[in-house]
Amino acid sequence: MNEKKLQKLNESRPNLTRSEYINRLSKKGFDKIHVEVVYDKIQEFIQMDDFSIYPEDDLHKIYGIEDLDYIDIIDGICEKLNLRKVEQKDINELNKKIKTFNAEYILTLINNIVK
Repeated sequence: MNEKKLQKLNESRPNLTRSEYINRLSKKGFDKIHVEVVYDKIQEFIQMDDFSIYPEDDLHKIYGIEDLDYIDIIDGICEKLNLRKVEQKDINELNKKIKTFNAEYILTLINNIVK
């Protein structure tokens, strides 16, 4: 069901390549390596190689990523970047500022634990 929904969405919008995705977020000040890892982890989760991921996509609503899944994704990103695991207090603090769980949310969370 979700795969059909994603295919329909993919057909309805322009293709966004991995490098375009990375450039969009890098221009907003996010670390290029962090963006690459986030992209790869999201792509790995949705398991659709030809799907164009957009930075502003709500990972809950569009990709069906649930709470436990997004913790696994964030933990995997932190592990790949050799960062400490995100704690609930990190998430609670960020939830006050950002309401949409998208790439910028994850990258802001990473920036906050790197500090």
